Amino acid sequence: MTQIQYKHEPDAKRIVATKQDGEEVGKIEYTVNEKYWNANHTWVNPDYRGYSIARKLVDTLAETARAEGVRILPTCSYAKHVMEKDAAFADVLFKQDSL
Repeated sequence: MTQIQYKHEPDAKRIVATKQDGEEVGKIEYTVNEKYWNANHTWVNPDYRGYSIARKLVDTLAETARAEGVRILPTCSYAKHVMEKDAAFADVLFKQDSL
């Protein structure tokens, strides 16, 4: 498996996963709200599925949100499933009933 790099691109509002040659193999996108980031889309190149790239994208978004003091409202089905099932995200998970 090729080494994958994960980088936050705040201007594009996304975390991107790239190979060493710069080829994009995955991303998680979000929108910014005054109370939270809405994680609304996760994508992984079909050739790279099964390597936990999507999970690492969610993990990296959560780490970034923690560092920024922001919570995440996951509306993307994958991010929602991961974040609501794993207690490790409880500190950064923004629940809609909090609105």
